[in-house]
Amino acid sequence: MARCEVFDPEEVAIAHVYTRVCRRCFLLGDDPVSGKNFDHRKVWIEEYLQQFAAYFGIDLVGFAILSNHFHLILRSRPDVVATWTDEEVARRWLMLCPHRRQADGSPMTPTQPEIQSIAGCPIKREVIRKRLSSFSWWMRLLCQRVAMRANREDEQTGRFIQDRYHDAFSGRSLVAGLCCLRRPESNSGGDGRNPRGQ
Repeated sequence: MARCEVFDPEEVAIAHVYTRVCRRCFLLGDDPVSGKNFDHRKVWIEEYLQQFAAYFGIDLVGFAILSNHFHLILRSRPDVVATWTDEEVARRWLMLCPHRRQADGSPMTPTQPEIQSIAGCPIKREVIRKRLSSFSWWMRLLCQRVAMRANREDEQTGRFIQDRYHDAFSGRSLVAGLCCLRRPESNSGGDGRNPRGQ
């Protein structure tokens, strides 16, 4: 079944998504063959998750990163994205997919002409508005960035991640995922409580 038939892009949805690496690659832990440790890759993924949670209209409910795969519990918020101004949509997208970067690779603040290139074009603006609450775009950018960085580090080319992601649709899968996944500090206020008091 196509993802667009499972998740209505206009409705709030919760999903347990996961993906795994290929080529006997590692996301963290020790490779017994090469003797290398890859724990630093977990830090990369956590940094991307924080960035994405800040700019996408998607809540990161929980996550788990293992040696060869990771799980995420995500909640799409098209209702929130619909309240953003055209300029806010453009700014958020340009922070995720910047035209210009700092020397350290972080995105530069978008200029007004860059913002207007999206905000001033109704077709582009609406496509990007939908992308900002799309699980598929979240996972596309996440997997792409992790793969490019890991391939560069390993001096490899080609696939690093098997597929963009898989969905675990059943209610049991979602509950099991919630039980074993780590709640991000940004969502829990750092003290284990929900910042909204719920």
